[in-house]
Formats: sequence, structure tokens, C-alpha cells
Amino acid sequence: MKRMEREGGAIHPSKIASGTSYTGYRVAGHSNCAVFDSEVYKTTAEDICAKSRVKLMYHLMFLKTDIENGSIRAAYFATKDGIYKIRAKVFIDCSGDADMAYACGVPMQNGDEVQSASLFFTVRGVDKAVMDKHMSEAADMEEKFYMKEIASERENGAFPLARAKIALYEGMNGQWRVNMTQLDNVDAAKPEQVTAAEIEGRRQIKFVMDFLKKYAAGCEDITLVESAPSLGVRESRRIVGEYTLTLEDISVGKKFEDSVFCCSNSVDMHKKGGVDYIATTLKAPYYIPYRSLIAKNIDNLLAAGRCASADRSVMAAIRVMPPCFAMGQAAGTAAAICAARGLSAKSIDICELINALLDDGVYLP
Repeated sequence: MKRMEREGGAIHPSKIASGTSYTGYRVAGHSNCAVFDSEVYKTTAEDICAKSRVKLMYHLMFLKTDIENGSIRAAYFATKDGIYKIRAKVFIDCSGDADMAYACGVPMQNGDEVQSASLFFTVRGVDKAVMDKHMSEAADMEEKFYMKEIASERENGAFPLARAKIALYEGMNGQWRVNMTQLDNVDAAKPEQVTAAEIEGRRQIKFVMDFLKKYAAGCEDITLVESAPSLGVRESRRIVGEYTLTLEDISVGKKFEDSVFCCSNSVDMHKKGGVDYIATTLKAPYYIPYRSLIAKNIDNLLAAGRCASADRSVMAAIRVMPPCFAMGQAAGTAAAICAARGLSAKSIDICELINALLDDGVYLP
């Protein structure tokens, strides 16, 4: 974030207060959001990787693994150049859908229900001063977020979406991100369902745009910039790890001997008919143990991001970008130590891992 900020491509989270345009005018659970230019993020991330001697390789699709004595020996990927076979000492599944873990036979946590997905889109032309004035003068939440107008338009068929409030977030360069489409019961592992959801998401954008232009102060002259390049999936497969983080754990801020990062994001469960939002009331962060990143039954496989080992309520809190960054750093650091020492993921010296993370600036109070 600091690098992107220096390039004029981000606003540091420490400067973002809740209840502002950058947080969609939300208050509970929405302080210190990260605002950044996605193009600056791409080049910054690639530059960091290059300087760290990471070999980037885009446009591969995972196919399968070779497993021997409980360890992955190689992974296979489809490319236009043919099938690539990649060997490694340690593998990390950051697919979001536990693709590699699933293919390896790691037990999964996924029930009959998944969180609703969304297709974000961006607009320009919002009159911020007019919108700020409306938000500051609105008598209550219903007036602020046009909840009565949405209900009325839904009743007459002009807003056939399940969302109850407007949700616009100011970004960089005069653009605003809109999070108002909703796609229910999408299995992210099934391409036909994801395809249908993306098509439906773009269809829904028209209804959202029409509503915003008609009712939302400051949106009268907005224009569509683009829809997201892919569906925003909130929930799919999660591994069964050496430890499954529970809602009780994060509710009380439980600390673990192998805590590798902490966070404070609220539970944000999107479902058909609405959102269950449980704002954290802790005055301290909650913690995620390294064991939640270790896949069961495979000695050299870690998982980070949306497919880590946590119950669905916890994943509704830690699926967002900052916790995923932290999981990736913890898993990557662990993998490096394991590869250098010839260790399995479970046999790592946890003190060495934690000290390495602290040396790299990880916050673990």
C-alpha cells in the first residue's frame, strides 16, 4: 500500500474513516478500508515479485498432481503450449476453490448452501458533493440508502434484485465501484454456472444503473465504465485442515500458539434475500493459526485465501483481501522454510516461522 500510495495509486487505510464515500457511507465494520487503483496494483505486485526473483507464469490451468507417499511430487497445468509438469518441494493452493487440494483428495468443507456471488462494476460521473450532502442529511438508514425506493421498484418489477440498499464506493481517478448485483447458489467449480452468473450479472447492471440515475442523489449523470472481468465468488470449497477456525474462536479473540496473523474484519454473510452482517465488537483483533493453512493428508500442501480451513461464518469474515494477503504471506514464508529445511508442512518449527513473519513486519500483538 505504501508503494502504491507513493505512486499516486492508493490511499493508505489509516487515512480512511468509516461513514465516508470510500466506505460506501457504511459505518459498522467499515473503517480503514483500502482504496487503490487496480492498474497500479498490478504493476506494483509484479515489480515486487520480479525483485524477489519470483518466476511469474500466467495463463495456466491446473489439471492434476502426482502423489507419492502422501506428498505431491509434481503438478500438471494446461497451456496453449501443451501440458506443463512443475515439480516443487512445497505447494500452496491459492485458487480460492481449493482446486489442487480437491484433486489430491484432501477432505473438503462445503455444504448445500454457498454465499451469493456478485459482479462488481465501475461508474464515473458521480457528483460527490451532492451525494455527500444527501448522506449527511438523511434521517435514517432507510433514507440514506434508498431502501423504500428499492422495495417499491422491486414490487413493480423495475428492480428484480435481492439487494436492499445502494452500495457505491469511491475509488481512484473519479471512478466508483458498485456492489449491487447478486447471483445466488453459484457453484464456482462448475463453468456453466459461473458463465450463466456472469451473463446474469451484466443483465442486472442495467436495472441498477436505471435505479441509481432515477433515485440516487449525485448519480443522475453516471455512465458505466466496465463490469468486473470475472465473477466475485464469496464461497466455494474449503479444505479440512489441521485446525478449523470457528466463529467462537474469532468472537472471543482466541489466541493460538501458532497464530500467524490477526485481523478484525466483521462477518459479512451474503445470502438469498439479504446480508447477515455481524460487526466485530472486540477491542482487539482475532487470530488465525498456521494449522488452518495445512491441508489434511498431504505432507507438502498448504492453502491460503478463501479455501483455508475455517467454518463458513469465519470465512465470511476472512475471505476479503487483507486477510488473504496475510494468509499468503504466512503460507509462503512457511513453504520457504520447509523447502530449505526439507520439512513437511506440519513439522515446521513454529517459533522460526513466527519470528520470520515478525522480522518481515507482520503485526502480531
